[in-house]
Amino acid sequence: MEYQTALARSDLCFEDDKNLYICEFKVIRKVNKVQSKIDESKSQIREKKYSLRISDKKVTALVVIIINENKSKTNTAFREVAAVEAV
Repeated sequence: MEYQTALARSDLCFEDDKNLYICEFKVIRKVNKVQSKIDESKSQIREKKYSLRISDKKVTALVVIIINENKSKTNTAFREVAAVEAV
């Protein structure tokens, strides 16, 4: 589920007995934008303080980038997870 802080809301938040995971998802159209979206997402997680939560659990923030190439004459449409990176 999403987790609301005073500044923003994360895309997905889940936890186990010892860990809290905060996920930010980004969808892009082209492969060459992956690194810039990862960097943008990391900044967003830090600036919006997504990990701000009263908990004794270890917090791991994850960035998930999904490439959404549109169908063209030379290729069929596809979606692919391009990167998952811990922040």
